Amino acid sequence: MKKLVSAVLALLLAVCCVAPGLAEGTRTYYYVAPYQSIPYCIDMHYGFEYAVNKLGGQVEIVCVGPDDGDSDAAAEALEQVIAKNPDGIITANWDNNMNAAVEKARAAGIPVVCVEACADIEYDMYIGLDNFATGEETAEALVKYAGESGKLLAIGNWGSTNIDAKLAGVESYLSKYPGWEILGTEDGECDTEISIQAATNLLVKYGAEATAFVGLDYACGGAIATAMEELGYDPGSLTVICADREDAMIEYIKEGYITASLCNQTAAMCTFAVYYLEMINQGGIFSSPITADNAAAGIDALPKVLNTKNVIIDANNADLFLHENIDESAFHTDLYHS
Repeated sequence: MKKLVSAVLALLLAVCCVAPGLAEGTRTYYYVAPYQSIPYCIDMHYGFEYAVNKLGGQVEIVCVGPDDGDSDAAAEALEQVIAKNPDGIITANWDNNMNAAVEKARAAGIPVVCVEACADIEYDMYIGLDNFATGEETAEALVKYAGESGKLLAIGNWGSTNIDAKLAGVESYLSKYPGWEILGTEDGECDTEISIQAATNLLVKYGAEATAFVGLDYACGGAIATAMEELGYDPGSLTVICADREDAMIEYIKEGYITASLCNQTAAMCTFAVYYLEMINQGGIFSSPITADNAAAGIDALPKVLNTKNVIIDANNADLFLHENIDESAFHTDLYHS
């Protein structure tokens, strides 16, 4: 199955980059979502800009939505974008508040790709992590580094569809190891200061017993390490497994406070979303000779789900993930508006 998905993606990329007879003019895609300016979204913006650059002026992308997690404001922004009748919409749907607008967009014939997190509605495609499986992978890494027993603390942005699924995956995986006990959890609200306080609260309450800590959103890793440092914990005194690649967190990996982080290939996720919309607008694989008449046969050959995979950041490769080491000039384009 992985080889098949890879083959489909290779074909998708090739057609988008070299297919003759492209539609004249520039197609406009909108990325509409909350959390536009959080550090995690640096990589989303990189991925979009890279795609626009590689497509050589064929498309432009406009990012709209609130800088914070106000999904009501994001839903309102999406309503306004629908009225513009763009060539496609990309969104990240962290809760149910955007569902009605997403369904309205698709009913209007606008293709909608969801990245990162999706509520339980239909999209033209979902590209991102299987978040339950990511939770299981987080717990698997915990067992790898800390052994088959211990006492765990956890923080995350509870109520967010992807983070709740990750926590469920952690709990499911650890159910196979009765030696593991989750002592307590707190909501960090995907906010650095709130997450630091949440981590501090848990360490003050359970620190004498805890042997490990997991953080399931981008703000958690640096927050856990900051709380440890402020409370006098030595690097490596707790096994800490976290998520994503926020720069402060990566520095704490280098210092030994954080054991490892599971990082989505976020930039690639967003690049694929743009290419997918290009496939829809160009025809591309729809015209592949599967039958004498694909439309009459009801065939839609494009995949509906692409699960990106995590990579593990640890002390051996941390420097490669620092944003200061990425050359932005290599993919900058004026056709990307954030």
